[in-house]
Amino acid sequence: MAAQRLTRRPLALAITFTSLIALSGCSFFADDPLVDDSPKLAALEPARVPEVKPLVADTELLAVQQRYQRALDVAEDERIKRDIYERLAELSMLRAEQKLLEGTEDPAPYFREVITQYEALLAVPMDEHYDPATRQEAIYQLAKAHALMGNTEASDTVLTQLTEHHPEGDFVAEAQFRRAESAFSAGDYVAAANHYQSVIDAGPATPYYLNATYMHGWAMFKRGWYPQSLDSFTSVLDKLLPAGSKAQELSSSNQNLLNDSLRIMAVTFSYLDGADTIEQTYVDIGKRHYHHMLYESLGQLYLEKERYRDSADTYGHYVANNPLDEHSPNFSVRQIEVYGQGNFPSLILPAKEDYVRNYGFTSSYWADLSDTEREPIRKHLHSFLDELASYEHASAQQAQADIEKLKPAERAKALPELEAKRAGHYAQAALWYSEFISTFPEDAKTPEMAFLMGEALFEADKLEAAFAAFEKVAYQYKDATRGPEAGYSAILSATKIGERDTLNEQDRIAWQDLKIASSLRFAQSFPTDTRAAAVLTQAANELLAQGKPQDAIAAAVQVTQWQPEPDAELRKTAWLVLAQSYYDTEQYESAEYAYNQVLTFLPARDPMREDIKTRIAASVYKRSEQLIAAGSMALAVEQLIRVQSLAPDSDIAISAQYDAASYLIELKRWEEAEQLLVDFRSRYPNHSLTASITPKMVLIYEQSENWSAAAEELLKQARNSQDPALQQQSLYIAAEYYERDGNTENAINFYREYAHNYPEPFNQNLEAQYKLSELYLAQGNIQNRDYWLRKIIETDRTAGDQRTDRSITLAAMATSVRADDFYKSFESIALNLPLKQSLAKKKKALQDTLDMYQALLKYGVAEYTTQASHRIGAIYAQLSRDLMDSQRPRGLDELELEQYEILLEEQAFPFEEQAIEIFEANAQRAWSGTYDEWVKHSFAELARLLPARYRKQEAVLEYSDVLH
Repeated sequence: MAAQRLTRRPLALAITFTSLIALSGCSFFADDPLVDDSPKLAALEPARVPEVKPLVADTELLAVQQRYQRALDVAEDERIKRDIYERLAELSMLRAEQKLLEGTEDPAPYFREVITQYEALLAVPMDEHYDPATRQEAIYQLAKAHALMGNTEASDTVLTQLTEHHPEGDFVAEAQFRRAESAFSAGDYVAAANHYQSVIDAGPATPYYLNATYMHGWAMFKRGWYPQSLDSFTSVLDKLLPAGSKAQELSSSNQNLLNDSLRIMAVTFSYLDGADTIEQTYVDIGKRHYHHMLYESLGQLYLEKERYRDSADTYGHYVANNPLDEHSPNFSVRQIEVYGQGNFPSLILPAKEDYVRNYGFTSSYWADLSDTEREPIRKHLHSFLDELASYEHASAQQAQADIEKLKPAERAKALPELEAKRAGHYAQAALWYSEFISTFPEDAKTPEMAFLMGEALFEADKLEAAFAAFEKVAYQYKDATRGPEAGYSAILSATKIGERDTLNEQDRIAWQDLKIASSLRFAQSFPTDTRAAAVLTQAANELLAQGKPQDAIAAAVQVTQWQPEPDAELRKTAWLVLAQSYYDTEQYESAEYAYNQVLTFLPARDPMREDIKTRIAASVYKRSEQLIAAGSMALAVEQLIRVQSLAPDSDIAISAQYDAASYLIELKRWEEAEQLLVDFRSRYPNHSLTASITPKMVLIYEQSENWSAAAEELLKQARNSQDPALQQQSLYIAAEYYERDGNTENAINFYREYAHNYPEPFNQNLEAQYKLSELYLAQGNIQNRDYWLRKIIETDRTAGDQRTDRSITLAAMATSVRADDFYKSFESIALNLPLKQSLAKKKKALQDTLDMYQALLKYGVAEYTTQASHRIGAIYAQLSRDLMDSQRPRGLDELELEQYEILLEEQAFPFEEQAIEIFEANAQRAWSGTYDEWVKHSFAELARLLPARYRKQEAVLEYSDVLH
C-alpha cells in the first residue's frame, strides 16, 4: 500500500500563479494614482488545475477505500489504526481531486469526506513512532480541503494551527502565503505584510518567494510605508533581472510582473520626492544595473500626466547623477523632446548645449566609446552643433550692431557690458564650430565652419586658436576661395599675439617662430599675392633675430632673387641678413663677402659703416678660432695678431692678445706667453680678464720650476680674491711651493698662517701642522716642533666624527716622538745616594713615560704599537739595570754589602721579569706576521736577558726569511 501513496500537489501554488497571471495581465493603476486599484484576490478567476489522466479508476479507489475501512473495523493496535486512517484520508483526497478535475459532478461531498477522514486521522493520539512530517501534511491537506470547499475561514484556522505548532515544517511557507493572501483580501495589510515576510524569510528557494516579495511591497504601499515598499519591489526586480540578464528575455508573465513593479515604484517615487528619492533610496542598498528603468518609468508616468517639466527634470536628474552611463545620452534627448512637447523653448537650447558638453567630441564619455557606439550620438550632434554655433554667431553680431548704435553719451556705461557680451558669444560660437570640426572632420561643411571659427576666435581675442583655425583653412583644407585671406589672417593673428605686453619671453619667441613659419608658407603658397615679397623679407629678418641663420639664409636668398626685383632697402636688408647668418653659421669668409656687399648700399658717411668694419674684424677673429679647432694653433696666433692691426685697442683686439697668450701656453712657448701676459697686465690693469692672468702665470712659473715666483702669484691671488676658498687654497699651495724652493722661513710662515686661520677642511689643516713639525725639526727648533706635535695630538683628540686613519697615524707619530723624549729623560736619571730620593725621581719619570707609551698604544697603529710595547719593556729593563748599577753606600763591610746586593736584586728582579714578559709578548707578534724593527729589538733584548733560550741567530733568521 505504501507504493500507492500519492504525492501532495500544492493547489495553493496553482492558485497563486493563476492569480499572478490574472493580475499582471491588467493594469493596477487608474488615471489617478491614488485610486485603490491594487490586486483583489476575490476578483481573481477560479483556480484551474491542469487536466490530467487519473492515476487510478474511481471504482478501484472506492474498492481500496472499502477494504481499508473493513480493516479499520477489526484493528485494535493504535499504530495500525493510525496508518489505516492515513491511507483512507489520502484515498479520499485523491477521489475528491479527481472529481474536481472531471467536473462531471459536485465535488463538495467528496471533500467533506476528506475533511472527515483527516479530522479522524488527526484525532488519533501520537506516540514516539509517529513521524511529525506526516502529521504536518495531514494538517495541510485538511486546510486544503476546506479551501477547495470554499470555507476560507476554516482553512485559515487550520493553517494558523500548522504555522504555530510546526514553524519549521515543509508546509509553513505555503501556509503563510495563503494566510497573507487572505489578510490582503480582507484589507489587513499589516497582517498580510507580516505573513508575506514570513514567506520571504524562508528564503529564495521557496516557490512563493518572488510572489510574496511582490505582494509584500503592495502591502507596504497600501499602508503608506513607501520606503519599505520600494525595498520589496527592488527585491522583485533583483530576482527578475539579475546582473547580465535582459528584460526582453523574460517570460510574458514575468515581463508583466516587471512592468507592474516598475509602475508602482514610479507612483511611489512621485508620492515622495521624485527622482531625488530614487537616488536616496539606493545610496544605502546600492545602485542597481536597472537604475535607468526606474527613471524611465517615472519620467513616462509624469509625461502621461502631462507634467512635462517634472518628466524632463527626471531625465535630467538621471543624467546629472549618472553622467557617464550608457543610457544618459538617450535620456538627454528625451529631456529635449519633452521640453518641445511641453512648449519650453527657452530650455531647449541649454539642454542641447548640455548634450554636446556631456557627450560631444571633447567629453570623457566620447573618448571611451568605439566608433560604432558614437554613431547614434553623431546623429544628434550634427544638428545641435550647427544650430548652437549659428545662434551664438548671430548673437555676437547683434551685440556688435548694438555697440555701433550706441550714442556717445551711452558708450561709457553700456560699452563694457556689450563688449563682454559680444566677445562671449564669439567665443562660444567658436567652441561649437570647433566641436563640429572635430566631430565631423570629413564633412563637406567643415572648411566653412573652420573659417567661421577663425573669425569668431579673432573677434573674441582668442588669437592663438584663431591662428590655428586660419592655418588649417589655408593649408590643410586648401580652400581656394578663403585660402589667401585665411593665410594672411593667420600672420596677423600671430603678430597681434607677439605684441601683447603680458606675454613672457619664452612664449613671445615661440609665437615669433610660428609667425615666421606662417609667413614662409604664405609666400610659397600664394606667390602672386601683392603682400608676398614684404612678408618674406620680414620673415628673413625675424629668422635671424630668432637665431635660425640657416633658415634666414634661405629666405634672404629668395628675396635677393625675387622677380620683379625688390627695392634697394629690401635688398640691403637681405644682404645684411645673409652676412650675419653666415657669421652665425661659422661661414666667416662668406660673411666677410656679404658684409662688403652691405657696404655698397651705405653712403660714405653712414655711421653704420664702422660697425660693419668691426664685424669684418670679428669674422677674422672667428676664423682664428676655426684654425684652432682644426689643430693649426700657430696659424691661429698669427690671425689674432692680425686682428689687433685691423681694430687696435678694440674689445676684439684685447681678447685677441689674451687668447694669443693662452694659446702660446698650450704650445708651451712659456717665455712668449709670459711676455704677452705681463704686457697685458701692464696695459689693461683694470680689465676683467686681468684678474684671470694669475693662474696662467702660476702655470708658466710651475713649468719653468720658478717656485718662488709661482708662490708670489698665488699669494697675490690669495690677497686679492674675494673667494674665501680660493684664498685658502692659494695660501696652502704657496707654502708648498716655498717649501719646494727651499725657502724654509716663508714655508713655515704660510703653513703657520694656514694652520691657525683655516681649521677646515680638517685633513688639510692637520697636514699643515705636520709640515710645521717637520720643518721645525729640520731647523733643530725642538721647542716649536714639540708645540706642533702637541697640537697634532689635540687636534686628533677633538676631531670627533672628522677623525680619520691619517689623523690617528699623525697623532700616534706625535705621541711616539714625545714618548721617546720622556724615555730619554727617564733614561738619563741616575740612581745615586741617597737612593730613596733618586729612586723616587726615577719612578716618577718612569710613570710619566709609561703613561705616554700607554697613550700611544691606544691609537692602535701597528708600527707604533710594537714600538710602544718594546719601549715599555725597555723601561722596566732599564730600571732593573739602573737598580743594579746604583751607587752603594760607603762603610759597608763585606757581609753588609752582600746583603745590600741581595736587597737590590730583590728590587730589580721583578722589573726584569716584567720586562721579559713584555718583550716576549711583543716578540710573539712575529707569529701573526708583524716583524718590524721593534719586534727585532725585543728579540735582541730577550737574547740578552735569556741567552740560553733566545740566542739562536740561525732560527731567528730562518723565521725572518719565512716572513719576508
